[in-house]
Amino acid sequence: MGSVRIGRVNDELMKTLSELLRTVRDPRVTGLVSIVRVETAPDLGSARVYVSVLGDENARRDCIKGITSASGYLRREAARRLRLRYTPELTFVADDSIVSGTHIMELIDNVAKKDDDKRKLIPETAAEFLKTRDDILILTHKSPDGDTVGSAAALAIALSSLGKRAYLFENTEMSARLRRRAKAYFAPEGFVPKCVIAVDIADKKLFCEGAEEFAENVDLSIDHHITHKPYSRRACVVAESAACGEIVYDIVKLMGVKITKKLADLLYIAISTDTGRFLHANTTPETHIKAAELISHGADFEAINREFFVEKSAARLALEAEILSGLKLCFGGKVGIITLSAETIRKTKATEDDLEGISALARVAKGVSLGVYIHEKNGAIKVSLRSDERVNSAEFCAFFGGGGHERAAGCTMDCTLSEAVEKIVTRIEELQLF
Repeated sequence: MGSVRIGRVNDELMKTLSELLRTVRDPRVTGLVSIVRVETAPDLGSARVYVSVLGDENARRDCIKGITSASGYLRREAARRLRLRYTPELTFVADDSIVSGTHIMELIDNVAKKDDDKRKLIPETAAEFLKTRDDILILTHKSPDGDTVGSAAALAIALSSLGKRAYLFENTEMSARLRRRAKAYFAPEGFVPKCVIAVDIADKKLFCEGAEEFAENVDLSIDHHITHKPYSRRACVVAESAACGEIVYDIVKLMGVKITKKLADLLYIAISTDTGRFLHANTTPETHIKAAELISHGADFEAINREFFVEKSAARLALEAEILSGLKLCFGGKVGIITLSAETIRKTKATEDDLEGISALARVAKGVSLGVYIHEKNGAIKVSLRSDERVNSAEFCAFFGGGGHERAAGCTMDCTLSEAVEKIVTRIEELQLF
C-alpha cells in the first residue's frame, strides 16, 4: 500500500508542479521546461523533481536555479491545491535526457501541437485576439452576479472605446441593481454578432435563458473557475484570480484602454462582490492591489459598498429574519444550513436585489466551517456552499454535477428542499468531513 500511496503522491505532485511552473515569474525560467518525473521519499519528507530544459548547459543551470529560488512558493501552492497532510521538501534536479535527439524532437512536436491549440490563451493573447475582432456579443451566466455583469459591461465599454461594436446579451434574470449598470450596453434589436464572448461562465449549462443558441459558437471564454469545462474555441482561464473582474481588468489594460471612472466602478463591483467585500478566502494580495488601482482611477468604493453590502430593504430584513429563524446547525455546530422556499420569497415580496448575498448567512454563526444555502428557483433546487479551508466546496458540488471554487461553489438538484438537505447531510457523513 505504501508504494501505491507514494506513486499517487508522485503523480499528483508532477501534475500540480507542471501547472505551477507556468506561473513562476523568474526570468531564468524560460523556454521549453517540463517536469519529467517526481521521486518522493518513503517517509514523504522530501521529493526530487526532475526537470527537463531545452537549451545549452548554461540555460539549464540558470533555469534550475530560478526554479529552486521559487521552491518555497511552489511547495506552498502545491500544499494548498493537493491538501496533503504534509508536503515534501522539494529538490529540483536537471534531467539530462533532454539532450537526446529523440526526446528533443518529441518536445518540439508537443510545442507545435500546443501552438496549434488556440483554445488556451493568457490575458496578453486574449487582449490581442479581441483587438482584431468586431461586432462582439458578450454573454453573462444564469442567476447573474456582480462579477459576471460588472466584467461584461466593463469589457463592452473598453471594446467600444477602441471603436468596436460590442454589446451585452440581455440577461432577463439581472437584478434591478445590476440591470441599472448594464442596460445601456444591451445589444440593439437585430444585432448580428461576428464574435461571441462568454464572461465568468464555467460551463455551457450556465448560459442564461435565450443565449443557449450560442453555446456551440463561443469564440472566447474568460473565466476564473477551477472547474471550468471547455466549450469555447478559445479560453482565457486564470483560476488563481479571485474574480473574473481581475482578468478583465488585465485584458482591458493590455488593450491600451484608459480606465475611466465608469470602467473602474464596474470592475470594482465585479471584484468586491465575488470576494464578499474581500472577506472570502479567494482574496489575494493581487486582489487588493487591483482594487486599490481601481479606486485610484475613480471607483466610488464607498457608494458601491453601501449599495451592495450595507443597505437593506424592508423585504430583505424580513427575509433574513425568516431564514435565520430556521438556521440548522449540525455536526457539532461546524455546518450551518439555511433554506429558502418560493413561498417565503412571495410572502416577503423579495426581489432579485433582496436575494443577492443570502448564501453568506449560512456561516454567520461562530464556529461554522461549511455554510449551505438551499433555495427554490424556477422550479429547481439550487445549492450554494461557502466553506473554510477544511472543505473543498468545488469537489463537494462536483459530486452533484456542479462546480465552482474551493471555498465557494454550487449545484442544482431535482428534488424537494427537505430532500436536498438530506442529500447534503448524507454526503457530509460519507466524506467524514467533521
